[in-house]
Amino acid sequence: MGILQERKPAVACTTARRRVLLLCSPCMGHLIPFVELARRLVSDHGLAATLLFASATSQPSEQYLAVAAAAVRDGIDLAADGGAPLAALVVDMIGVAARGVAAELGVPLYLFFTSPWMALLLLLRLPDPEIDASAERGGDGCGGEHRDAAEPIRLPGCVPIHAHELPASMLADRSSDMYAGFLDMAKAIQRVDGILVNTSGEIEPAVGGGMDGLEELPPVHPVGPLVWTRPVVGVDREHECVRWLDQQPRGSVVYVSFGSGGTLTLQHTAELALGLELSQCRFVWAVKRPHQSLANGTFFGTQKGEDVLLDFLPEGFMERTRGAGFVTQSWAPQTAILEHPSVGCFVTHCGWNSILESVVVNGVPMIACPLYAEQHMNATMLEVQVGVAVRAKVAVDRFTSREEVATAIQRVMVGEEADERMRKRASELKDKLVHALSKDGSSTHALAKIANVWKHANKDK
Repeated sequence: MGILQERKPAVACTTARRRVLLLCSPCMGHLIPFVELARRLVSDHGLAATLLFASATSQPSEQYLAVAAAAVRDGIDLAADGGAPLAALVVDMIGVAARGVAAELGVPLYLFFTSPWMALLLLLRLPDPEIDASAERGGDGCGGEHRDAAEPIRLPGCVPIHAHELPASMLADRSSDMYAGFLDMAKAIQRVDGILVNTSGEIEPAVGGGMDGLEELPPVHPVGPLVWTRPVVGVDREHECVRWLDQQPRGSVVYVSFGSGGTLTLQHTAELALGLELSQCRFVWAVKRPHQSLANGTFFGTQKGEDVLLDFLPEGFMERTRGAGFVTQSWAPQTAILEHPSVGCFVTHCGWNSILESVVVNGVPMIACPLYAEQHMNATMLEVQVGVAVRAKVAVDRFTSREEVATAIQRVMVGEEADERMRKRASELKDKLVHALSKDGSSTHALAKIANVWKHANKDK
C-alpha cells in the first residue's frame, strides 16, 4: 500500500486545513484521475489530501479490501499530521464497501466514479425492476439474462445500450457470484454520501438527468474531465517516439494504444498489424504481448517484464514498415503523443481516461476498438452521440479484420468525413471541456461546491 502526500501551499492557511483521505484500487485507469483530483483539492481549494493506493498482481479480492481498510485506519495518524482534521473518505467503485470504515472514522463516504455518467446511471438503475425486466424480455421470451435481451436498455439522454455492449459482469448469469458482486456494488453506491463523476455536461449532455424515481440517491457532482495533461519533466519530450514524431508531417501519424490494461489475442494483434500496414499510414504503436483469454490482461499489472523480441508480430512486419512506423513495448508518454501536431487520429480501446485525454489534449478524432468494461458503451456514445470517432466493424465474435482496420484508418485520416465533421467536432469539444475546467467553468464550480463542504466539516473537532 502506497501513500502520496501533497505539497503544502506556498501561502499558509490561517485556520487548520481539513484533510481528505482518498483510497484508490490498484488500477492505473483509476489512479490517474485520483491523483489529479487530489492535486486540485490542494492547489485550487486549500484542502490537505492523502492518497492511498496499492499495486497488485491479480484482481482485488475481499482480502485486498480488508488490507485496504486496515491501511485507512493506520493512515489516520498521518492524515492528522499538521493539525488537519479528517473531513471525508473518497473511494472508487471497488472501495464502496468501506462505508463501515468511514462511519468508524466519523466522516462521510464519497465515491469518485472514474468512468462516464452513462455507466454510473446504469449502475444506479441496475437494482431497478425495469432494468431487470429488460432481461426477462429475451429473444425467445424466456431468456432471463441481460445477454439475451432483445431490446436495448434505454437511459434518459443516453444512447441505447444493446446487450452485447454491457459490461461482462452484467453478461454473466444472474445467479452467478460475478453478477451478485456487481449488484452488491451497485447497491453500495446508493448508500454513499455523495458522488463525484469524472465527466461534464459538455461531453455527456445527459449528466445529472434520468434520476426520476431515484430521488433518495446521494447528490452527484460532475467534476471532470480530470486527466493527466501535464508533461513528465525530463521524460516526455526525451522519449524516442516523440523525437520520431518530430520528423513526421503534420497530421500524418496514427497513434495506437489499448491503455494500461487492454490486451489483444495473437490473432487480433496480427490483424491490427497487417491493417496498419495495409492503410499505408504512418503509425506509433504502444504494443503489448498478446493474451489469449483476457481483454484486460494487464489491468491489474499482471503482465511481467518487457519482451526483447517482437516475435508475436507477423513475420516481416517490422521490416516492411520500417521508417513508416514506430513500435514500442515500453511506457509511452500518451499526453505528449496526443498533443503532437504529427498525430492525426487515435486507435483506442475507449477507456474513459484515454477518451478524455484524446479530446482535451489536442482534439484528436478516434477509431474505437473497445475491449472490456463499459468500453463498448463508450464507443457507441463517441460515434453516435458525440461524433468524434468511427467504430471499427467487428464480426459476430467481435473480431476486427485487417481490411476493416485499414478502412477505418482511411476514413479518419484521409476521408472527407475526417476533415469536415470529426476534426471540427473534436476541436469544438476540446474548447468546451477546457472551459469546463477553467475558473468560471461548470466542473470547477462543481468541485468548489463539494470542497467547500469538506473545508467546513467537523469544525467542532
